[in-house]
Amino acid sequence: MGIGSPNAPPILFVPPLFEELNRTRALIAAIMRGVASKGYGCWLLDLPGTGESERPLARLSWDQWRSAVRAAAKQVGHGSPLAGVASIRGGCLLDDVAPARCAWRFAPVAGASLLRDLNRAGLAAGGGTAGYELAPNMAGPLDMAEPHPMDMLRVVRLESDRGEGDLKIEGPALWRRSEPESSVALAASLSDDIANWVGRCAAS
Repeated sequence: MGIGSPNAPPILFVPPLFEELNRTRALIAAIMRGVASKGYGCWLLDLPGTGESERPLARLSWDQWRSAVRAAAKQVGHGSPLAGVASIRGGCLLDDVAPARCAWRFAPVAGASLLRDLNRAGLAAGGGTAGYELAPNMAGPLDMAEPHPMDMLRVVRLESDRGEGDLKIEGPALWRRSEPESSVALAASLSDDIANWVGRCAAS
């Protein structure tokens, strides 16, 4: 999904993983519209096996997801570094492969935490990983994955999040909701912060 001028400085959005993406897609679209209104081209990739992708998730590996982010960054940036990469939740485990002048993360999470959530949801539904069939070369690396350190990185978290961050803001943890929702106030705060951060990086 692309929002904004294709000729504007590009920002690649790396989405949350699994069911968290479904619950936050409206929020991400609102954030992208806000950032695009400030003069950027915003691009949201569909990881293989998710979104509009027709590839079966059960046949995909963690390395293929990382390669997909790298390829998306190359395509969006036309071979040059992106103005920025913005990642949310589990997307923060994949963003380090995208060449960009700066990185912005919202509510980064360890892969083991995501896998535990899938297993808990699967147990509540009678077994499995909440309807997501993961190959060993996906589940194993996910369980070990942590957000990579990056240069020119800004981390934003909710006030309710105990993790460290450069900014704490109020808002709902929409990835925890039972149904997809959005938040106008949260989207506005996050889009302003992304645009300001990418602008600061470009000027430095």
